[in-house]
Amino acid sequence: MKITVCGKGGCGKSTVTSLLAKALAGLGKEVLVIDSDESNYGLHRQLGMELPGDFTGYFGGKESVLNDMML
Repeated sequence: MKITVCGKGGCGKSTVTSLLAKALAGLGKEVLVIDSDESNYGLHRQLGMELPGDFTGYFGGKESVLNDMML
C-alpha cells in the first residue's frame, strides 16, 4: 500500500502523516515515511526520531546533484 499526503502549508500534513504511520505500525505493518519537504524539519520529531541526513547526501550532496543535473 502506498499513501501520499499533500496539501498547502499549515494544513496538518505532518500531523496526519505521523498519526497514520503510528497507527499502521501499531497494527504490525511495516511503515516507511519519506518527507520530501526540505524546508520542514518537524515530521521526524512527531515520529519520535532523530533528524535524518539530507537525502542528497547519499548522492554526493546538493552541490554535486545540482552540477550533475546541469550537465
